[in-house]
Amino acid sequence: MTLTVERKLDPQIIIEKLLAELGEPWLPVHEQALEAVKSGDAETLRLLSATNLDDSFCRACGYMASIPKLPPTVAILIAESARAIADAQRERAIHRLNVITAELLEP
Repeated sequence: MTLTVERKLDPQIIIEKLLAELGEPWLPVHEQALEAVKSGDAETLRLLSATNLDDSFCRACGYMASIPKLPPTVAILIAESARAIADAQRERAIHRLNVITAELLEP
């Protein structure tokens, strides 16, 4: 006999943990995306994600737009958001290092 244990997922806890890993925004569009996540504005998140295709911060937030509904694909949404967060952390480091490098090389 197979026993299926249904876990109760709390969308708010999921989003809070993902946002903690995502960290602080470093561009104005990131601030918009973060505010949209916090206010539950899924339409804005979809728009920002769709119009900033090369921005992992926006992409991570875009995945979070559907988490509150807890669709059957919630595990995929969490995983894709986590992957985008890892990419965003790399982008943040490169952005920060670009600034440092420019400062070091100023005449």
